[in-house]
Amino acid sequence: MRLFVNRYYPVFINVYTIGTLYLLYFGEARDFPDSPFKINYIPFQTIIEYVTLVLPYRPFEFSQNILGNIILFIPYGFLGILYPKLNQFKWLLLVFFIIINIIEFSQYYFKRGFADIDDVILNTIGVTIGYFIYKKWFFIKDK
Repeated sequence: MRLFVNRYYPVFINVYTIGTLYLLYFGEARDFPDSPFKINYIPFQTIIEYVTLVLPYRPFEFSQNILGNIILFIPYGFLGILYPKLNQFKWLLLVFFIIINIIEFSQYYFKRGFADIDDVILNTIGVTIGYFIYKKWFFIKDK
């Protein structure tokens, strides 16, 4: 199983990344011509709004945003397959945190979405889940 994953993960993650970037920049509801673009730097504000205001009335929108932001980034927890240094949680978290912030602020800059600290939190939860799945299922030791 590990050989299969090690062999095909590089192809998968590259194709997956192209799809993810497409969703993040050009996917549904990414063009907001009349909406003011903003930066949300208050942690958990959007998450609380979605749990209290959206979940009771529009559960699909809740799952698409909140759960989608987590699930979409789980495969990136396996990056240690490609980059052995990322087998260490602290390095994976640092690299991912920098990259996801670049993506969030570029969405704001290019007017393709909002820069939201809650997206960074949810995406990081996804990577963390992926990392622990990777460590548990593939028994790969830190170097």
